[in-house]
Amino acid sequence: SGFSVLVVTLDTWSLAWRPADLDEGYIPFMEGVGNAVGFSDPVYRAGFAAATNGSTPEDNVGLASAGWVREVCPGRSRTWEDLKKLREWWEGPIVLKGIQHVEDARMAVAAGMDGIVVSNHGGRQVDGAVGSLEVLPQIAAAVGKEITVLFDSGIRTGVDVIKALSLGAKAVLVGRPAVYGFAVGGAEGAKQVLRGLLADFEMSLGLAGVDGVEGCKPEILTRVDGGGNLRSSN
Repeated sequence: SGFSVLVVTLDTWSLAWRPADLDEGYIPFMEGVGNAVGFSDPVYRAGFAAATNGSTPEDNVGLASAGWVREVCPGRSRTWEDLKKLREWWEGPIVLKGIQHVEDARMAVAAGMDGIVVSNHGGRQVDGAVGSLEVLPQIAAAVGKEITVLFDSGIRTGVDVIKALSLGAKAVLVGRPAVYGFAVGGAEGAKQVLRGLLADFEMSLGLAGVDGVEGCKPEILTRVDGGGNLRSSN
């Protein structure tokens, strides 16, 4: 397939209650939008055909969409035993996304995983979930020498990247900003967003007097309780 790393998202076995989406009636996947992974999957297509007397997802988008949502969010969580089986089936690196607790990070190591992503799914799954940046330092301290620790959730600026690296992440993942760029300008739009983020990161390193990624350490940070989202008025 050309893919070398398998990323397993742990926190979407069931869709969360998302009032903003419900208020706006924003449920695009029920109309087939965003379901290309399922609709193009030979296994899903074969199962759908068997259940509908030979129909294709394109013949009945609503029914196929509902079926794919049930596949993706079945309402039952996976277990650590499932991950051990996955380790047997997949020869390449496996990364678990959605780790928020030290014990889960340790269990990921015990299960033979190669990396974890400290993430609360952008705050969209559990209302009031702990901020990923809050738990990153303790997780990195616990397993950072045994497994690759990545960070996700809320990366928007170069300074955000510096904070995550300084608190123990080896790298960060970026979601929505790249999607916004893609929506506006396709693949080139997504690339432009990432170029801008990298430029901001490099500039912020210089402004902070930090000599490269190696200089991103806890001691360059100062915690300000209740600082909020501070923006310049200029």
